[in-house]
Order: sequence, then C-alpha cells, then structure tokens
Amino acid sequence: MANTPSVRRWAAALRILTILAMVVLVAALVFGIALAGLPDELRRAAALAPDTALAPLHRAAVAASGAIPSLALLYVLSQMARLFGRYAGGETLSHHCAGHIRRIGAGLLVAVALDLVARPLQVLLASLANPPGERVLSLSLGTADLGQVLAGGLMVVIGWAMGEAALVAEENRGFV
Repeated sequence: MANTPSVRRWAAALRILTILAMVVLVAALVFGIALAGLPDELRRAAALAPDTALAPLHRAAVAASGAIPSLALLYVLSQMARLFGRYAGGETLSHHCAGHIRRIGAGLLVAVALDLVARPLQVLLASLANPPGERVLSLSLGTADLGQVLAGGLMVVIGWAMGEAALVAEENRGFV
C-alpha cells in the first residue's frame, strides 16, 4: 500500500487531536471528581431526595466510581495516538499497527464491561445517603453499550486481519 503524503498529514493531525482529547478527558475527570455535583439522573436512580446533600468525600467517591470506564477510554485514546503516530511516520501495514488496532478494540470492550460494573456501583454508593431500607442497586444495559461492543469486536477482528496482511506483505517483500 502506497503511503501518500495526505495519509501522513491526516494521521499527524488526528494524533494531535487525540492527545488533546486525552488532556481534556483527564481535566474533565479531575474537575468532575473534585468539584462537580451529582447529575439529576443519578440522583433519581439512587432515589435521593432533592434536598439530600452528600458529604464532599462521599460525593467524590460517587463521582470517582462513575469515572472508572474513562480509564479504559484513556487507554483507547493512547493506542489511537500511537497508531496515528505510526501512520504519520509512514508505517501503515505492520504488526505494530495491527497490535494497536486490536488493543483499541479490546479497550472499547473493557470500557463497556467497566461501565456495566461502574453504573450500579455509582448508584449504590450515592444511595448510601438514604436511610436503611431505601438504598438502591440499579442495573442497565443500553443500545449504546451494544454498539460499543460491536465496534470493539470489529476493531479486534480488523486488527487480527491486518496482522495477517502484514505477515503476507512481509513474506512478499522477501521474494522481491
């Protein structure tokens, strides 16, 4: 596959945007855990009365538990930045690129799994402010979760296929 200058330019730009997205995500996580209040949707899911205020450490623990899936997203973004870096450097069909693509897919799958655990944990932690007998555990699975599982699985399969293609390309280069 020919490595055109436009592929390199796009990859370099996307690498920068991916790194910026990582910085914004980290800043949003720090702000959300340290300062932000509980969203109304979470208050409803935890059956918290509107006038119920959580202690700062309790609120931070609730926010931190909800941020757990974002760690997998940071991993995915880091793999994307590395992949774009390889593309920008002219490396397109290699085992390294295939590995990054597989890890991007695996990261998306891990993010869904972490979200399935973090959401109920977050609601349970928030509902600890309720009196005994009024605490809540809420499980949910949405269509976005299914879409992310499919996208993650697709990326893993594409990574495997690209690994096979890289092996064939390497063998072909040996014949020339």
